[in-house]
Amino acid sequence: MAKRPPTIPDSELDVLKVLWDKGQATVREALETLRSAGRQWSYATVATLLDRLETKGLITSDRSDLAFVYRPTISSQEVRQKRVTSLVDKLYEGEPGLLVLHLLKSHPLEPAQASEVRAVLDQMTGSPSKKKSK
Repeated sequence: MAKRPPTIPDSELDVLKVLWDKGQATVREALETLRSAGRQWSYATVATLLDRLETKGLITSDRSDLAFVYRPTISSQEVRQKRVTSLVDKLYEGEPGLLVLHLLKSHPLEPAQASEVRAVLDQMTGSPSKKKSK
């Protein structure tokens, strides 16, 4: 049986985002960034979340100095992919098209984004894009 990827609760994801943005951080640096973003966590809370992320193998720490320095071992793109796959599996019965339809119907796109979506769909279906005639 395949090993399930570790789950990442929103609180751990917030800490991981700090590491993605900074590249690396100590507990105190992460805490300061999270507090400036409105989180009222304690030092111990952030340390615990970093420990959990490290236990899951999602970050590493350099413990050679007095203050441990944490770095991500997983990219934001990998986490997005895993979360979207989980969302499709759990809420859309494994049908990604249902998620796409839901998003397109409920969240309007900017014209440039709509053009990108059309281009991807044209590429998938082999349909040429309609060009405006002069």
